[in-house]
Parts: sequence; structure tokens; C-alpha cells
Amino acid sequence: MSTTQEKNDPTMVESIDKGTTEPHNDLTFLARAAATEHALTPLQAMHTHWRAFMWCLFMCIGALLWGYDAQVGGGLLSVPQFRMDFGYVSDGQPILPASWQSAFNSVSSIGGMFGGLSLGWISDRLGRRGAVAIASVVSIIGVLIQFFTPKHVNAMLLVGKLINGVALGLFVSCAGAYCAEVSPLALRGITTAGVNLWIVLGQFMSNGVIRGTGNRTDIYAYRLPFALQWIFPVILLIGLPFAPESPWWLVRKGRYEEAEKVLLHLGGPTIDAKLQRQQIQETIELEDSYAVTSTYVDCFRGENLKRTVVAMMVFVLQQAAGVVFVLGFSTYFFELAGFADNNAFNLGVVGNLLTFYTVNRFGRRFLFNWGMVACTIILLLIGFIWIGNANQNAKWAVSAFTIIYNFVYQISIGPLGYVIFAEISSAKLRSKTVGIGIWTNSLCGLIANIVIPYLVNPDEANLGGYVGFIFGGLAFVGTIWAYFFIPETKGRTVDELDLLYEKQVPARHFGTYRLYDGDGEKF
Repeated sequence: MSTTQEKNDPTMVESIDKGTTEPHNDLTFLARAAATEHALTPLQAMHTHWRAFMWCLFMCIGALLWGYDAQVGGGLLSVPQFRMDFGYVSDGQPILPASWQSAFNSVSSIGGMFGGLSLGWISDRLGRRGAVAIASVVSIIGVLIQFFTPKHVNAMLLVGKLINGVALGLFVSCAGAYCAEVSPLALRGITTAGVNLWIVLGQFMSNGVIRGTGNRTDIYAYRLPFALQWIFPVILLIGLPFAPESPWWLVRKGRYEEAEKVLLHLGGPTIDAKLQRQQIQETIELEDSYAVTSTYVDCFRGENLKRTVVAMMVFVLQQAAGVVFVLGFSTYFFELAGFADNNAFNLGVVGNLLTFYTVNRFGRRFLFNWGMVACTIILLLIGFIWIGNANQNAKWAVSAFTIIYNFVYQISIGPLGYVIFAEISSAKLRSKTVGIGIWTNSLCGLIANIVIPYLVNPDEANLGGYVGFIFGGLAFVGTIWAYFFIPETKGRTVDELDLLYEKQVPARHFGTYRLYDGDGEKF
């Protein structure tokens, strides 16, 4: 067999120890390594790889700031002192211009788009830890600008939020990539779903902060919520020197001994660090046999295009399923019904925690698709209930469905979006693919936050619950797309996903397709 043929044959894998290229006849090396990963249950993985789990939680701290910033922006708009210092007084009431409110809510998303796309360049050169360090420094600068913004200097406040938004995009992108690369197969779904949990906890924390400071009558009514964001970048900067680098990044840089030390540290003395390092190296070589380069353009070439589209669409479908409409305007509906929304939020946290069990028990595709179905039904029910004069009973019913929606979303398409987009990419293009995913997330959130107020607000279209019909229709179309194109990544190693895409296996068959026969031969 020629050298070129060997290069292009995925069954030909370089022997790490011998420095030669040999076919895997009885049992391919990648199949043996995959079998080792498949044999590990989540509880066993938690026991042996507890350090990996804890470091993934640590790296997800930045995602908390994503949720905090998104929620605290809307909260500050209701703080009288903030409205007084950055708006104007009309008939004795502090007023913020609608155009400035829109800019204030949207500018972080614009920064997040730049942050997500910059991850590929930064992390490929500086590593995952380096990207988090850069994001932490940028976040501190952005928060400093917001904190020291003088009264009525609105442009300076927007610049601060824009800069901080860049950091937030980096934080969330890097968290997903790091969790996917550091976690063993049995924990990968749990740790990547944890990204969304941190986002929800950030929203919860911001609500508490606004309640605690919003009634103040000095500048610290809004400066304190800004200042608290300093805590988490500082925690990250303190812990980063002790955090292990991604072994995938180390192997790609040719630092094999360091990669084995990291793997041994993450998995403990009972694991075969050399075997895992070889699996990483040969997976990378397998991907190199399909494509030599790893640029953003490569994300949209060949089979990688399908993977990139999935990483983008999971966030498009979150918005199509009306998350900003239902959850972003839940306070509006609860006020109409006359009760608080604390319990609804708490139920969402419970749903996200349950995902830690369900993501491995039922799989990614099952939860995502049925979550889309359930959200579609709830949205349409909200629209039907609103028909007529939207009396008090209708308002109560819509509020109840909002609570149900929150639970359904947080146990399905909310966290599963972050799981799928981190797992679906090739190892070679992961930082770039997840960056594109976060760019899409930010763009869709930006559009939704601009458009939905005009649909809901009483002084605009005043559609209220009728907006459920709009998003119900979008969610229905999204449900059909998800059935055909959302793959099952549960229990699939990186090299197995590579082979499934290269063999052009339909996404709905990923979970059942057999790549190897009983003797380990590739079909």
C-alpha cells in the first residue's frame, strides 16, 4: 500500500511506540480504547475522575457571569436610581429612552459574538487556560469601566458592557470546549450540561442582588451589582495556575509527556494514561487524514459543515422555541396574574439539576427532540388561552404554563444545547465550532431581545400571549428539523463521531449504528 493510501485510510493508524504504520487486523486500537471508555459508568467515572469533574466546574464559573450579565441588565432598568442617573425626569418620573434601553440590553450580545469567534484563535495558541485568563482580564476591565461610569455618560457604560460581553463570549465558549476535552466519556454530558446550570445560577444571583440593592437612593444601587462581577474573574485568575490544561491541546502541540501527566492527574493512578494519550493522538491523526488545515473555513467544508450547522442550530432552536418570550417576559405575565415568579425560577434550577441524570439515562437526541415537542405545545396553548379578552383566569393559566415551560426548557433544550454543541465538533475544530455556536447564540439572543418587546409591550403591538402562536409555529418547524438532523452523541467517543460523519450515517441513526463488529473490525 502506498504512503498516500495509508494516509487516507482511517483503518491505518500510526503505531506510537514503533513509529511505523500498521493496519489493525484483529482489534483496532481506537476500538479497544473506545471499549475502555464505554465500560465506565457515570458513578465509576465520578469516583476515578473526580478531579476532572471539579476542574470542569471551576472552568464553568465564567458561564455564571453570562447569566448574571443578561439578567442584571434588565433588572437595573427597573431600578429608580439607575433610571434617574442615566435617563431624564418627566412628570416627576425617571425615564430611560427606549432606544437606549435596547442598546443597553443588546450590547453585551454584540460583544459575546466577537468573544465567541475569537476563541478559536486565542485558545489554539494559548490553550484553554490561556483563553480563560485573557477573558478574566478583559472582564475585569469591562466591569471597571461600568463601575466608574459617571452619571449621564451613557456611552461609557455601553463601552464597558461591550468589553465585558467579549469576555462573556470567551468564557462560555471555552467552558464547553474544556468540559468536552477533559471529561471522560461517562461524564461528558454532565459537565457540558453544567455550563447551562452555571448560567441559570448567575441569573438567580443577579435577581437576588437587584432585590438587595435596587431600593438604595445613591449610585451604589447600580454600582454594587456591577462590582460583584469582579469576584469571579479574580477567582479564576487565582485558580488557573493550578488548573490542568486540556490534554487534547497538549497532544496537538506535541507535548505528549505533559498530556500524560495531566491525564494521570485527572483520572488518578488506576487509569492507563498512556492508552488515553495514544487514543487522543490517533484520533487527531485520523482527523488530519480527512483534512490538513483547521481554519474557520474548514468548519463549513465537507462533513464538518453538518457538524457546524448542528452546533449553530441548537441555539437557533432555543430562540425559535420562545425562550426569551416565555422566560424573558415571565415577570410581565406574573405581574398581570398578580403573583411572584420565585418558585418558577427555582423549578428551573431543579430541572437543570435533573439533567445530570437524564442526559446519560435517556440521551441527548431524545431529550432535545421531546423538549422541542413539549415547548411547541406549551407555546400554542399560551396563544389559544389568550384568545378573547385575556381575563384573569387566562392570565393565571398563562402564568402556570410559564412555570411548566421553565421546567421543561431547563431539563431539555436549555442544557442539552450546550452538551450537543460541545460534543458534536471534531477535536481539530472544537474551539472554532463552539465559538461559532456562541456567536450564533449571541446573535439570536440579540435579535429576540430587540424584536420581542415590540410584539409584547402594551405601547407597541400589544400581542401579549398571542406571541405564543408565532413561536409555536417556529418551534413546530424546528421540531421537524431536529428530528432529522440532531444526532445522538451519548456514548460516542470523538473518533467514533468522526467515523459516523465520514460514513454519512443519518443523524437519527447515530445512536444505534454499529461501527465495529464483535472482533473490533470497522464495518
